[in-house]
Formats: sequence, C-alpha cells, structure tokens
Amino acid sequence: MYNPLSWRNISTAKTLFVMTFMAGLGLIVSIVALLYLSLHLISSKTNEIDEHRTALSVEGAIQTSVNRVWSLVIDNAVWDDAVREVYRPELDTDWLYNTWGAGFKINNLYDGTFVLDEHFNVMWGSSFSKPFTEKDLSFFGAGLHAMIREHAEGLASENTIYAGITRTRSGIAFIGIGLIRPMVGRLQARDGVRRYLVITRHLNPQILTALGNTFQIENLTYTQDRITQSSVPLKSAGNERVGYLNWTPGQTGALAARAASGDFTRIVVLAAGLILLFILVSSIGLYKLARGESLARRVARTDWLSHLPNRRALIEELESVSQRGDSDVKSVVFLDLDGFKDVNDIYGHDVGDELIILIARELRDRVPQGGMLARMGGDEFAMTVGGDRSEALAAEFAGNVLTLLNTPIRLGERTLYMSASIGIATGRLTECTSSELFRRADIAMYHSKITGKGRVTLYDAALNSAREQRLSIENEIRAGLERNEFEVWYQPIIDAHSQKMTSVEALVRWPRRPAGELRPDAFISIAETSGLIYGLGQFVLRRACQDLGPFSDLKLSVNISPAQFRDPEFEEKVANVIEMTRFPSNRLQLEVTETYVLENPERARVAIASLKTLGIAMALDDFGTGYSSIGYLRQFNFDTIKIDKSLAGLVDNDEQAAALVSGTVRIANALGMTVVAEGVENEKQMKLLRLAGCDQLQGFWFSQPMPVEALRAVRQVRQC
Repeated sequence: MYNPLSWRNISTAKTLFVMTFMAGLGLIVSIVALLYLSLHLISSKTNEIDEHRTALSVEGAIQTSVNRVWSLVIDNAVWDDAVREVYRPELDTDWLYNTWGAGFKINNLYDGTFVLDEHFNVMWGSSFSKPFTEKDLSFFGAGLHAMIREHAEGLASENTIYAGITRTRSGIAFIGIGLIRPMVGRLQARDGVRRYLVITRHLNPQILTALGNTFQIENLTYTQDRITQSSVPLKSAGNERVGYLNWTPGQTGALAARAASGDFTRIVVLAAGLILLFILVSSIGLYKLARGESLARRVARTDWLSHLPNRRALIEELESVSQRGDSDVKSVVFLDLDGFKDVNDIYGHDVGDELIILIARELRDRVPQGGMLARMGGDEFAMTVGGDRSEALAAEFAGNVLTLLNTPIRLGERTLYMSASIGIATGRLTECTSSELFRRADIAMYHSKITGKGRVTLYDAALNSAREQRLSIENEIRAGLERNEFEVWYQPIIDAHSQKMTSVEALVRWPRRPAGELRPDAFISIAETSGLIYGLGQFVLRRACQDLGPFSDLKLSVNISPAQFRDPEFEEKVANVIEMTRFPSNRLQLEVTETYVLENPERARVAIASLKTLGIAMALDDFGTGYSSIGYLRQFNFDTIKIDKSLAGLVDNDEQAAALVSGTVRIANALGMTVVAEGVENEKQMKLLRLAGCDQLQGFWFSQPMPVEALRAVRQVRQC
C-alpha cells in the first residue's frame, strides 16, 4: 500500500538521511583522526617534558654530590679535636689516618683526605686509604686551583667552605676545601698559620648508579664526549668542561600512550556510537540507560583514590570464575605497606593519599598479563592471576614490588622509606572459595609482617596453626597483664675501669605464665603487632622505677619498643610514671633502636628532645647493626651509644670488628657520648673492649639478668 508519509517517498527526506549519514561517517573519521593526532602530539610533548625534567634531575644529582662533599668538609673541618691535632708543630700521622684516612674503608663516604698549609702545599694526605706523598697541588687539577685562586681570602677568613668539581689524575672528583677551625670561637693560630682540609670523592659507576636510583634516572653514565643532544655537561670549579652525563630517556609519553590505548579506543568507539545514535533517534533512550548503568557499575567497583578496582570488583571477578566452573589454578597476592601509619601520623593524610596514588600507579605497571590488581582499602592491595604459571607469576610480581620499595620514594621535597609484607596463596576455586583463598593470602601476609616485614611468604597449612598460636599468646599476654604474671629482671652494667656496677638494664620476664615461662623474644613481637606493647612497656617502666628507687647509686636503663616510640602521647606517659614513682629523672635512661631513628627521623627528633627536657638520658641501642653517620649522632644528641653484641662480641677473633669498635669509641668520645659494649661473654672480650676505650660493659661474663632481690646481693659484691 502506498503511504504518502513514508520518508522513502520524499526525496528531500531521503537526501537528508543520506547527507546526515555521510556527515556522521565523516565526523567519526575526523574525530578519530583528530584524537590520534592529539595523542601523538601529547606523547611527543610529554617525552620532551620528561627529557627536560630528567636533565634538571641530573643537574640536581651533580649539585647533591657537591653538597655532600661540602657537608663532609664541615663535619670534619669544624672540629675542636681536629684543630688540636693539625696545628701542632708536628702532625700525628697515626691520628690523621685513623680519623680521616681510614674512612674510605669504613663508610666509603669519600676516597681522599688531605691537609694543606697556609701556602696550600700538601702536608699530609690519604688517597683510597693509601699515603699521599706529593707536596704540590698538581694531582688535584685545575678545579681546585681555581677554587683556591678565587676564594683564597674567604678560605683564610674562617667563614666559608667551598666545594666543586675537578679532574684529578685519578679521574673526575667532587672536591671540597675548608679551614680547619674550632666549633665555637675564633681560631687561635700563630703568625697567620692556616691548615686546610681537602676531601675528594671520585666519580665511579657505583656513585652514578646510586644517583640514578635516588633521582629516578635510568642508566646514568659518564663520558668525556657528548653522546646525545640532551647530554648534560659536567664543568669543573674552574669552568672547564670535564665530560658529560648521559642517560636513557624514559619515553614516558610513548608509555602513557600505549597504556592509554585501550581507554582511547573505547573513547573513539563511544564517540562513534554517540554520532550513530544521533542518527538513530529511536535508540537514544536505551543507549542512555545502558551507559548510565555501566557508569554506575564502574563507580561502584572502582576505588575512589587509586582508581584501581576495589575489593568488591576483585571478589566479584573471582566468584564469576567460580560460577563458570573454571578449574584453572588461581593465585592471590596480598600486600600490606609497612610503616604507612607512620606516614599519616607524621606528615598527614594528604601525604598518605599521595603515597597511595603513586604506589598504585607503580603496582599497576608491574601486574602480569591477565592479572587483576585491586586496592582492598587503607594500605592493602591484592592481585590475582590465573593459569598453570599463576604461582610463578605471582611470586615474580611480589619480587618486583619488593625491588620497587627498596628504592626511597620521593614525594615533593620528602623522601619516604617504605617496605611491604606480602603473602601468596594458590588454589583452584573448585576446591576452595574465593573468600578462603583471600584468607590464606592474608595469613601468609601477616606471617611476613611478624617475621621482619619487607618479605614474601607462601601460604601453607603450618601458617594457619602458627597464627592460631600467636592469637592464643596474644590473649595470654592480655590476661597476664591483668593477673600480674610479668616481672622485671635486671642485668648489671659495669664500669669498664673500676669493674663496679654503675647501672642496670630492665628486662621483662613472664615467669608466672600458666602454660610455662615464655622467653621475651617469643612474646615481645606479638605484643608489638597486637598493640599490647603499650601496656606492657608502661608496666616495665613503672615497675623498674619502683624497684630501683632505693638504689640511689644505680642508674636505670629501659628499652623502648618502636611501637611505643610512635605513640604521640609517649613522652607524657613517661613523665607521669616519673611523677608517680618519684624516681629521679637524671637516673633514668631510655634506649631506642638505631633502625627506628633512621626510618622515622622527624618523630625521633621531637620525642628525644622532649624527653631530654625532662632530664632523661637517651641511648642509641643496637649500634652497629644498621647504618648511622656522624651527622645523625650529632643531630639527635644521644648521651650513650650501646654497641650491639653482634659487633662487640667479635672483637676477640675479628680484627675488622675490633677496628670498628675502636673507631666508634673515638667518634663517641669526640661527641661527648658514653660507650657501652653489650654481649661480653669472656675475659678476653672484656679486656679488649676496655682497651678500646669502652666506658661500660654488659654481658653474661659479669652477670645474667636477675630479679631485684638477687640484684641486692650482686650489688654488694660489686661495690666491695
């Protein structure tokens, strides 16, 4: 039947449809071309910006190395002991070598130290721990000559340290020079006598690798000639070009373009669909409804901060696999960031959010093909992957995460040190539910956290039993605190010269545990991870102050757990205990571990300063198990250094350990700190440590820990 209203019978309507359809196709092609061209342009510009940023980072790395040498000169030249030694009529070369020359072997912060006279002639020197016999400055190259020529007056006036770059006969070196002068007051020297300290640190592949890791510069290398247009010239202090620093461009624009290609394709398809839907007016309602539903589902399954899938999305994915009856092996990697709470407490939640975003981006780049990464909430992430190689892929992903977090993380002007505790569980969803698979991965992750953090644990049935045992001990600790099952024992600390007891260290014991006594190393870690350490630590401090109150000639040392030290109210709690027990604060010393101080310097600095205002002494415990610089020791103003038994206990059969102990004693003496050697187990160790200059000794050679009743008898013997 003929229909006069049919558009097919109206030529203008038919033409309009064809024109609209062709215009729609043309618009689609134009948009696709424009988007791809824009993507290419953005990628190119991003590469240029990244290359410029990296060049700035390289220049910053150079300046950082120069500043490091500058700081070393300040640490070593502005020093009363150095003034006393180098302004003598005759130099004590043994002192100079032990203080400065041996530093290359001990901490590798520099490779050359030299003392110059007022005419800038070499009086003494050590290069790579070998004596330096040349008297003129020809070895040091034009850079040092230029610094002396331009700044001779400033050097002699005691006010300024200068550092720069030079080419020595041993290669390119960062070099600093400064007048050796006292820390307070003016230099008292006869007839214009001056002594200058020169420190060098030669550029080598290890330094370049460290700088590249710190500033996130890939394959940072040094060449004499320019390799690429972006190579950064390296200029000496005399403005002499001594080489170039080169690196491998990151091509972040291309990487971002590839990473965004999938989303970009979806945008193109969406644009095409919108235009076609404009033509097919009848489908607009259904299209909008479907699009709105898709968006709502995506929002519900996406973490708002990291833009990763959330817990719900990950579990739904696994459940859908289970419902399909998929028998493939599935692996779950459960990851918890160590120390994230400290970041929030110290820097605030805004910095914590930035850290989560950065880590989420880095984790996403390391997910194996076919894997799914999700943020489970807080500082927890999970990744699932399937297939016969799922466990190997999961282990590889976990290893890559640990490698990533081994490098300090830069957030603006802050440098954060993070690690992760990781657990892996593998199974078939036909044999266990997705929730059970997650529970197993969580148990494995928890085992990683309680056994040292920064590691990976594969789930097995024994872990389940271990966690149940830990939960049982946790409940026993809670009940033990209520039933007064804990005691405090004391280990004497002996004066190295008089061999008399001068102080004691308080140690917690659990003798009245119903199931039998448990060693501290078996329950302290459980108390720390469960939060019970706060109550247990307060008990030890309070009981020790009560017990030692009558012994007016003895001082008291109490270990402080890192978990206690992180408590923002810790200083107030200590003050309350002192007030309640009326224990003299000048007899109390708190010990904090070296590792915590280095990982949380800002919190440590505030807490130590607050405690010292109360009159409490502070000791750096376990010295020698980690890494501490002289700058850190001076910065935190410790009263005592306790050399760990892992170092002090080797002095009788390890020459290097003996040398390290002697060096530590000299540094501590220069900084006005008392030195206590732990772990003394025989007479030979005692004599060697006393000869090394240790002020106090502690260990089984003198006494094992004992109750307060036994301490009275031992004290009487030691004081005789």
